Amino acid sequence: MKILNPTQIDNLLNTLDEKPKQNIVHFSESSHLLTKKLQQFCKKIDTNYYLYCTKNVFYDKSTTKYKNQAHIHIFHFELLQPSYLLQDIVCDYLIVTLNFTKVDKTAFLKKCHPLLKKGGKIIIFTPNSTDKAREAWKDTLTAQHYSATTINDTLFDDYEVIVSKTNG
Repeated sequence: MKILNPTQIDNLLNTLDEKPKQNIVHFSESSHLLTKKLQQFCKKIDTNYYLYCTKNVFYDKSTTKYKNQAHIHIFHFELLQPSYLLQDIVCDYLIVTLNFTKVDKTAFLKKCHPLLKKGGKIIIFTPNSTDKAREAWKDTLTAQHYSATTINDTLFDDYEVIVSKTNG
């Protein structure tokens, strides 16, 4: 993931509800400023942050870096596993910063759906793309029972942010 502007990350975080005892799940391949800012946001509002690391090096670094933070729960995670429910939790927000050129979007979204509360939001970072690619994302999300999909292509310089809600 390219370097994100701190102010732009803050603008994204300002769109999240600031209520305690939420659950935020973040699928990520590597450490970046978003991870740091998410953990700070969650600590500030007394919310659980579940970091699902898809690469060993990132998992090792994260467990060392955040070992004394009670609000962050770090897991090494394989995207090919049959279910993404690692614990009996449902989340309010599911944030995804994965490289989808190597991930089956449909299978991923199907396995993510049970992780989200009814009305929970999935927030997906994708590199800036074409109208055709944006429509493909919307169609895939709709087919996997997500709704009210919006795509913001002005929040970050190099990324679009796709936000969609679960239908239930």
